[in-house]
Amino acid sequence: MEPFRRCPKRLATSALAVLLAVLLAVLLAAPAAVPAPASAASPGRGPVVRVAGGAVRGKADSAGRTFLGIPYAAPPTGALRFRPPAPPRAWTGVRDATEQGPLCPQSVPLGSTSEDCLNLNVYAPPGAAHRRLPVMVWIHGGAYILGSGAGYDPAPLVATGQVVVVSMNYRLGPLGFMALPGLAGESATTGNYGLLDQQAALRWVRANIGAFGGDPGNVTVFGESAGGNSVCMQLISPAARGLFDRAISESGGCVGTPLGPRPLDAAYRIGRRFADSLGCTDPGTAVACLRSRPASRFTGDFGGLFRLDDVSWEPVIDGSVVTEDTASALKAGRYHRVPLMVGSNKDEGRLFTALGYHLQLFRRATAGDLDRAIDLRTPAAARAMRAAYPPASAGDADLALSAYTTDGLFACPAHFTAQAAAASRSQRVYQYEFADPEPPLAGIDPMMPLGDYHASELFYLFATVQNLPPVPGLNADQRRLSRQMLSYWTAFARTGDPNGSGTPTWPALRPGPSPIQRLTSQGTGAFTTFARDHRCDIWAEATG
Repeated sequence: MEPFRRCPKRLATSALAVLLAVLLAVLLAAPAAVPAPASAASPGRGPVVRVAGGAVRGKADSAGRTFLGIPYAAPPTGALRFRPPAPPRAWTGVRDATEQGPLCPQSVPLGSTSEDCLNLNVYAPPGAAHRRLPVMVWIHGGAYILGSGAGYDPAPLVATGQVVVVSMNYRLGPLGFMALPGLAGESATTGNYGLLDQQAALRWVRANIGAFGGDPGNVTVFGESAGGNSVCMQLISPAARGLFDRAISESGGCVGTPLGPRPLDAAYRIGRRFADSLGCTDPGTAVACLRSRPASRFTGDFGGLFRLDDVSWEPVIDGSVVTEDTASALKAGRYHRVPLMVGSNKDEGRLFTALGYHLQLFRRATAGDLDRAIDLRTPAAARAMRAAYPPASAGDADLALSAYTTDGLFACPAHFTAQAAAASRSQRVYQYEFADPEPPLAGIDPMMPLGDYHASELFYLFATVQNLPPVPGLNADQRRLSRQMLSYWTAFARTGDPNGSGTPTWPALRPGPSPIQRLTSQGTGAFTTFARDHRCDIWAEATG
């Protein structure tokens, strides 16, 4: 590490800039240039399927059939901006579904964006047309301000598990999650338009997926980061009842996370500040004023994303779509009791330390940074937290800060979510920890090994992650782990139980201490020290 410390600032800045570009692409960024779909297809020989709105032509090869950029709702533009999604508009002829649709407006798009972005993609294995296969609906991450469904190639899931996979776009940033009193007066909700988009996509799947060979009565919703948090929001949303049959939340936090849901009064304050920033200062005319502004003005800012100090746009407790915080809903049993898989990665927080300090400030975190994080997030338990997370040295608190972030925002929230659901005894619950020692890109930060960083498990489930190829590729042991994970995920989608032939047994959770599945290329299996490893007793006291 010393040579890097002594290198010229220009060289350090260049190296860190490359790292930033790669990590943002993995975690947050949109896919490469994406042309908007044509309203009608040119002559072609691809498979044609009729869905709500009209017929679509996809493409087929030996790997299966794909249908891309299918609208599942009307463009949320003009008077439909800041409203629940409306049914898709019908079209004539056969619509081209061979190209990805446009991305929703966002801060750092790497492709074509449009407010007309409520589209989805369907991937089916060969011969699926006349079958009733399990369906997996993917919700992408990106802190509710970035990303799209287009960058994830689910070919391994489709081929290994013989499942139909659907990915979607949903409104992001202020267009998806801004709350204002004036908007609340227009419909039953304000601030949760992105969640309503997800529900509209799930309704589309129930109504149309049979035409692609999927079973509309066997739908698993799964997502990572903000997508995993979205899964938890759908679990507690009364409006999502009956829209899915199983749920997988990967690194979604769900309890005590900056990703929400946010109390309505706090969301109103953020909404008013944003409206003021666009010159819409009169509460009586603010809504009309906001609808008159171009979509380019509504890209969500990064806020405190890099250090997770604050997230500007997130789900809101609006009394309709989301009626209470996740912990209260789980404790009271007010949620959809479908089979549930919840998990986290062993070193989630290291990516955020790399982004927030190494890449943004070009320095390591310090003991003072750790103290400030503790005072901000857990002031009532500051003494206990400082004792639990002593910095490695006076000048290098990277690992301590990363562990504090991992435990408080990912590992223990996942554990609390799983334990609360298991306590009901009315559903099957499975918890995992992804702990492969050196996943792809883990060594890219010259200041700190990233370990099992946030989102690293996605390289084991998808052929591409936000259109990045799996480089460096998985070694033989990691490929074996990938096959195990693909089997677990798709078996769970098929039956609500991840266990199947050829994989190590994964026990279901029981109330109280219970084995959790460790996913690693060094030997997957159950272990019982997760809560102790991540200091969840301290976090339980700190978060109430």
